[in-house]
Amino acid sequence: MAVSFRRPIVALMVLLLGACASPPPRLAAPPPPPVLDSDSACLKDLRDMHVAFEPQAPFGQPGSCSVANPVKVSQGGQMGMNRPGVMSCTMARSVERFEQQVVQPLARKILGQPIARLQHMGTYDCRARRTEAAKASTGGESGSKGGRLSEHGKGQAIDIGGFELVDGSVISVKKDWRNAGKKSEFLQQLARASCEHFTVVLTPNHNRLHNDHLHLDIGPHRLCGM
Repeated sequence: MAVSFRRPIVALMVLLLGACASPPPRLAAPPPPPVLDSDSACLKDLRDMHVAFEPQAPFGQPGSCSVANPVKVSQGGQMGMNRPGVMSCTMARSVERFEQQVVQPLARKILGQPIARLQHMGTYDCRARRTEAAKASTGGESGSKGGRLSEHGKGQAIDIGGFELVDGSVISVKKDWRNAGKKSEFLQQLARASCEHFTVVLTPNHNRLHNDHLHLDIGPHRLCGM
C-alpha cells in the first residue's frame, strides 16, 4: 500500500518540476516608435521651442546656392528679430538653442535683464565668401564674386550686429566690442561660448570685414576666430 501511495505523489512532483523549468511565456515586443525624417524632426523641434517660422519650398542645386529645408524665421522662442531671416531648419534650430542656452543666461547674468530682440545683418545670401583678398581684388568692394561659396549661400550662417534689451538699450558689435564695460563683456563671453554651438565664429578680432558683426555658421569648416 505504501508503494502504490508514493507513485501518484512522485508523478505530481515531476509535473510540478517540469512546469517550473519551462520558460515563461514570451511577451510581444512593443512597436518601434515612428521615425521622422530629419527634415520633419527639425521642424518639430522648432515648434517645440516655440519659434515663429514658415517652412519654405526647397530651392537650388547641390554645389550652388541652395537650401534643402529652408524656413523663414520671424521670432525666436524667447526673443524677437529685427526682420525675418531665411535659413536652413538646422541652422534655425542651432540659433534657437544658442539663444536659450547662451544668449539669455549671459544677458541676465551680466546685464541683469534678458534680450528682447536680435539684430541680424543677414542670413541666406547667394554669394561667395568675403575675404580680404577678394576685397582687394575688387577695388575695395565686398568681394562677393568668385571664390568658395559662402555658408550664407546654403542658409547655414547668420551675421549678428547686436541685441536690444528689454529696457530698450542696444548692444552693438561695432560700438561696444572694443569698449570697456558690461556690454563688451557680454559680447566677448557670448562669442567665446558660440564656438561650442557653431563650427565657424568670426568676430571683429578676426579681420576688418567683421568689425561690425559676429558671423556664426554650421558649415563643414571649423574656426573660432576670437
